[in-house]
Amino acid sequence: MKNYYTLTLVFLFTLNLLSCSSNEEDVQTDNAVFAMTAKMNGKIFKANNPFGNNDFSMTNIWSYYPIEDFVMLQARQGGVIGNREINIWLKRSDIAVGTYSIGAETFNTPPSHFIRMFDLINDIPEYTKEGTLVITEVNSSEKMVKGTFEFTTTETPADPNATVDFTVTDGTFNYVYE
Repeated sequence: MKNYYTLTLVFLFTLNLLSCSSNEEDVQTDNAVFAMTAKMNGKIFKANNPFGNNDFSMTNIWSYYPIEDFVMLQARQGGVIGNREINIWLKRSDIAVGTYSIGAETFNTPPSHFIRMFDLINDIPEYTKEGTLVITEVNSSEKMVKGTFEFTTTETPADPNATVDFTVTDGTFNYVYE
């Protein structure tokens, strides 16, 4: 009986060691499980769309990004209601491998691609200040798009001197876009 107890403890300890890894490794290896991963102010963000997969959003409440012109890649932590969310809009005519600069929203002319974070934990809106979106792979036969991103947010739209609220780094995405 003593050996059984010892073996069980050794097994549980080994299992615990194997499951522990650094945050950076988690972000990189979980891309196969999560459609989007990132670090928000250093904290891990791992999410799929509100329905738990990596399909693009079939609806878009943002008239600024009409669904006939843009594909919305939505990642929400916490399921349908969620707590934090990152949306990436890709202009359908510009889904191609490349690096794209993301600036502050202008609310006049939509950019080619755009990223926005929503902090659903509080009522304070977050606006993108600046960032970079890199499309690393487009598989047109399977309609898959993969890439990386980073950006900062602020509570004040289009103010270059506004204080940064969130710094989002090490972002990855892997979505079906049609």
